[in-house]
Amino acid sequence: MIISHSRQFTFVHIHKAGGTSVERALDPDLAWNDLILGGSPLGERIQAPYSKRFGLNKHSAVADIEAVCGNRFIEEYYLFALVRHPVARLCSIYNFVATTLNNWAVRHDIPLSGVAERITPQAEKKTPSLKWISSRVFLRTDSFSEFIRQEKLKTAPGFRSQVSTLCGADGNMKGHTFRLEDYPAWEAPLGKHLGLKLELPHANRSGLRLVEADAVSADDRAFIRENFRVDYDAFGYDP
Repeated sequence: MIISHSRQFTFVHIHKAGGTSVERALDPDLAWNDLILGGSPLGERIQAPYSKRFGLNKHSAVADIEAVCGNRFIEEYYLFALVRHPVARLCSIYNFVATTLNNWAVRHDIPLSGVAERITPQAEKKTPSLKWISSRVFLRTDSFSEFIRQEKLKTAPGFRSQVSTLCGADGNMKGHTFRLEDYPAWEAPLGKHLGLKLELPHANRSGLRLVEADAVSADDRAFIRENFRVDYDAFGYDP
């Protein structure tokens, strides 16, 4: 998330939709009075204490920002976000969780399959990602198909619809959206609007690639389509 007072824009970072790349691209041009949470080295360092004190973090939704800061930075600033095809986004989340857990397993010299039995309250305190709802679901499921069908995932922040992340207190979707799949067509126009040259790096790529979007079954696609219909409709995605 970025709230830039120097350039009067607000960036909403949706899970696994290219947000880290945007934040790293914009970070060098931010001023002393701009706020960035997550994404950049500075943003990652200040995110935890900022979240604890003010309740905002890297993936704060529009309604969260509005509740803490008021609606000025929603209605008066140029608010934008990147969105992504729901199938590709869920694949990316699955791969990211797998990579995060596998990195922990490697550090403790155990296989990924042995992580669940080694998690303790002390380990969770030291490594908060072990407590993620998506991590817990991943460890007790055996496939992407089984993973996405777990009811508990509906309470995980990363599995909320992209539309709901962009809705304000009045229930209406705010700001401008750019589809990740359409990059780089919007790179130059967006940069011009922000008053800078925008060049996106490919950041936060998952190390493990357990599932790819083009390999997702028809049944899984239908399930995702049904559960994220609002995103398909709002952003013009095909099933």
